[in-house]
Amino acid sequence: MPSNVIESYETFKKAYSKLKEFVETDNGTEKDRAAIINAYQYTFELWWKTLQKYMKQEEVLDELGPGSVIRTAFQYNIIEHGDVFMAMLKDRNLITHTYKEDVAEDIHHRIKEEYMIELENFIKYFDEKVK
Repeated sequence: MPSNVIESYETFKKAYSKLKEFVETDNGTEKDRAAIINAYQYTFELWWKTLQKYMKQEEVLDELGPGSVIRTAFQYNIIEHGDVFMAMLKDRNLITHTYKEDVAEDIHHRIKEEYMIELENFIKYFDEKVK
């Protein structure tokens, strides 16, 4: 596997580890919520761009962009819950373009309760691919 995919994946995993650390030490403060959301945005970007590089290398990706990457990854069983990853994309877009307190609280909750699980499952799957 080309080093650019591996390097990209390793960078994603480091970002995920930092996000996980923030989630595990969350005290429910506005500062903690902002740190988690910020780390999530960065981690999500690294995740989909890593996946995009991998799928381009495997010649299974025709269109670019996170939505196409998610749909194709689901089609090829790289991710199990395409609907959750699409919700992750929607939340990333929502928080990037609009900041509202109630929206931030909802996204913060989903990151902790749903999105971390999906990212962890992806890591378990993809670790086998890059061995």
